[in-house]
Amino acid sequence: MICIALFALLATVPSPREALDSMLEGNPFPTSQESVLIEYGDSFVLPETPDLVKSAILRQFHRMAFQLSQEPVNLLAEYVNENWNSLDTDTRNLWREFAGRTGLPVPDDEVTAENLTSILRYSSESGNRLPLVNADDLSDLQRLYYVNALSPDNVRDFINDPSWAVRNAALQKNPSLAFEMLDDVSSYVRMNAALTSGRSDLLLELASIPGPVGHMSLSGVGQIPILEDSLYGSRNRAVRVSALIALLELGWTVPQDRVDYLLTDEYEMVGAITADAAGRDFAMSQDGTLPEEAPALTDVPEQVLLVTDAGEFAMTLLKDDAPVTCRSFWYLAETGFYDGIFFHRVIPGFVAQAGCPEGNGYGGPGYTIPAENNTVSYLYGVVGMADSGIDTGGSQFFIMLDNQRRLDCRYTVFAAVNDTSGLENIEVGTRILEIRRINP
Repeated sequence: MICIALFALLATVPSPREALDSMLEGNPFPTSQESVLIEYGDSFVLPETPDLVKSAILRQFHRMAFQLSQEPVNLLAEYVNENWNSLDTDTRNLWREFAGRTGLPVPDDEVTAENLTSILRYSSESGNRLPLVNADDLSDLQRLYYVNALSPDNVRDFINDPSWAVRNAALQKNPSLAFEMLDDVSSYVRMNAALTSGRSDLLLELASIPGPVGHMSLSGVGQIPILEDSLYGSRNRAVRVSALIALLELGWTVPQDRVDYLLTDEYEMVGAITADAAGRDFAMSQDGTLPEEAPALTDVPEQVLLVTDAGEFAMTLLKDDAPVTCRSFWYLAETGFYDGIFFHRVIPGFVAQAGCPEGNGYGGPGYTIPAENNTVSYLYGVVGMADSGIDTGGSQFFIMLDNQRRLDCRYTVFAAVNDTSGLENIEVGTRILEIRRINP
């Protein structure tokens, strides 16, 4: 017994990487009062000391990422509340992030520069009262959360805010403002105002804009003849898909004499959606693997410059954490794949996503790459690889617009933006001009 106990004491505590690998393989390490084991261990335990609370919260985020069943977080909430004054600012902010997602209460905190964004975010997610702040002194992200926490009657002052995201949040909060926002300088906000106010004439005008805003505007027109003309006559693949989806949402039935025509559309997504609607079988082409001509990891640069029409962003590629993803990303960037591609999905405070050649979120490079689960945290400015399931990554990537630890370990992290200032300028329809190497 003495030898066994001594061996246990001398056993090496696993690294986060080893612990994560073991957890994903279904062989978790025994739980112990070590931070890495509380985070990745076999079963839930309450931390014995406040310095371990952060790992206990991260454990819950990991379970959220993999859609695992809830553990007794009410016990953790009681422990957090009882030891609130002993927790550091980062841990308190992390708990607010978790509590905002799960509807748990959070003790009051004195507002500081280090926790203001966290408190405003929690207010917007929980409905708790806002702290007393001057909105003019807030950053774009802070104003976004501030507006999301206001009542609909109090957002009118923000319909001319410098940030498109804040103006859009005001519109979502109070749809009656739509008529006043039909001439907004942002085509995306203008589209949402037109959708809200039922202005199909403006939506038709916006439908001519290349890229995702045009596709979305067409989808909202709601006029079957116009949508049918786009489905059968447009040379733009994404427009055809948008028209087809919009028609089906209106209750339209694919005419029998058009089913085979649509099933053989050059864009397989048209065929797949048609087959699903018509009850027909359809086999999508199998994705290939990373081409042999992809560069070796040693030829992948340490840093690249993402050049967009909303600004330039230097990014560090995390080659040690995601070697295959970095090789694939640079292969596509170097061959010009990303040039001209739009950001088709932007959720302020969450992610800005690009990399679909069709601009509608359904496209990829023609091959898939494996997931490279790592322990890099999804913090503001971190870049991850989007997928539609494990090992289905391709060309679509997303940039974090705030901390979102619930994504940790689920999606491959492969890069990080060096300076996050200006990221809030990216909106739906922002175009990538090029991605080039930053020379050392």
